[in-house]
Amino acid sequence: MNRKYLLFASALLVGQVVAAQTPYMNENYMPTDLIGSARYVGMGGALGALGADVSAGAANPAALGLYRRSDVSMAFSVLTQKEKPDLNADMTHMSFDQLGFVVSVPIMGKSVRYVNFGANYQKRANFNSSFIADNGQLNGLSQTQQMADVLNHTPYSTPLADLMYYGCLVNPVYNRDGQGNVQLDEAGNPQYDYYDALEADQNNYDRVTEGGIAGYEFNMSMNIKDRAYVGFAIGVNDVDYYSYSTYREFGQIGNSFNEMLSGVEYYSLYNTQHVSGYGVNAKFGAILRPVANSPFRIGLAVETPTFYHMEYYSSYSIDSPMYEDENYNVLLEQDANGDFVYTNHQPEVDLATLHMRIVTPWKVRVSLGHTVGKYAAFGAEYEYANYGQTKQGYEDWDYDNWWGYTYGSTVRDKEMNALHKATMRGSHSFKFGMELNLTDNVAFRAGYNYYSSMFKDEATLDQTGDSPAFGYQTTTDYMNKGDVNIFTAGLGYRGRHFYADIAYKYRMQSGDFYAFDDTYIATQESGRLAPVEVNLDTHQVFFSVGYKF
Repeated sequence: MNRKYLLFASALLVGQVVAAQTPYMNENYMPTDLIGSARYVGMGGALGALGADVSAGAANPAALGLYRRSDVSMAFSVLTQKEKPDLNADMTHMSFDQLGFVVSVPIMGKSVRYVNFGANYQKRANFNSSFIADNGQLNGLSQTQQMADVLNHTPYSTPLADLMYYGCLVNPVYNRDGQGNVQLDEAGNPQYDYYDALEADQNNYDRVTEGGIAGYEFNMSMNIKDRAYVGFAIGVNDVDYYSYSTYREFGQIGNSFNEMLSGVEYYSLYNTQHVSGYGVNAKFGAILRPVANSPFRIGLAVETPTFYHMEYYSSYSIDSPMYEDENYNVLLEQDANGDFVYTNHQPEVDLATLHMRIVTPWKVRVSLGHTVGKYAAFGAEYEYANYGQTKQGYEDWDYDNWWGYTYGSTVRDKEMNALHKATMRGSHSFKFGMELNLTDNVAFRAGYNYYSSMFKDEATLDQTGDSPAFGYQTTTDYMNKGDVNIFTAGLGYRGRHFYADIAYKYRMQSGDFYAFDDTYIATQESGRLAPVEVNLDTHQVFFSVGYKF
């Protein structure tokens, strides 16, 4: 039968596909979280101007310029979700979060007092999480309708649309004569007007993610006359992301299918995604004491875009109880007892690879710090990044209006870059922290962070654009994550050389989850798809030890 094929259909037919990269996947590589040494976390990370902490170099490389002794430290944590998706879910994870050192070299010159060198491993993001998002009010809307819309209104398909076609979940509405016979064209192919899909009452979705982003930073900083501190750092981010998801729909099949399945599972879609790669960036920073006799400090830092090189893998399969007979009628497979037989029409595919480039936006930070003798320290920091400027491209091939491709070149994905601008926006973050010395050796700390959402209001994952990435799309779900609020507290012990710290972090965030995009399929009768609110809150306890010499 005739149908529209994408350039990549040949790869699909041999069972190979990779996960498409969209703004909703790329936001994982631009984390809004607070991870590092227990002192850094306990003070809310507001050390960009106060400095003298290895983890503070991640925000402002000049922070290491305040060291006057060498330092080595390490940190680990225990992370758990606030909301447990089910009784069997393992929500508690150990995490190795920081290991680094600073070598302080006294110069004591007329201008340069110290030159410091640092190297640090610090986790940037922790992907270990799990959630369930069930929607019992689909009002007739279905994931299959979005895929039918792709086939009806775009000059290409997607792997998921093809998968549903082969599983008889998306079907052509054939032209038939008065006796119900399908009309054929001159070549003997059946004639059809459009693609039809299911009508669903409810769905359920669950996903487990694992992995994280490990950051490695190499720093050089210096102290100039105890009035100015400057620093430069090269950073390398190592990405390892893994997820497994299951999506199911229930309800009744649409009228063109001539069957009713009230309350029965239509189909199950299984997806496994693995992303690995690395990114490189640079940071420049300075800390100034504008008044000679005052401990008040101002910090400034600029972080270049992170240039990611990524490899994407995906496998997927679908279970459907439907098939098409020789007369092009869609029927349900049932066993001798009348139970529905779920046939895996598309077995789990082999893994394939796509090499991509992701370029994150610039970041600018301004920080303030002040100390009161040996009794207290206060810090504040502001950061801005325009995530709508995220760029995406491909290393291994070029494309020309979907009809051909050549290897050996790297091109930008203009359509996906436009989708980044349409869905993402500039984000503001604020950090505040304090440290009170209760005794000569014991200190109390507290902090607060706020990150505004990087997604625009009512942003959607529109798959009707002609981005090459949609040629590899095997999912439709997306989540518009809200603002982040982080509350921290901690205690620290300081000896002559040895120190130990503990900190607690409560990260609050929720997200509006959509199993599919209803932009072009919602009707006056069905209305818009209601989002499912997902609680993303986490608790985390950090432990650090270190030695100064």
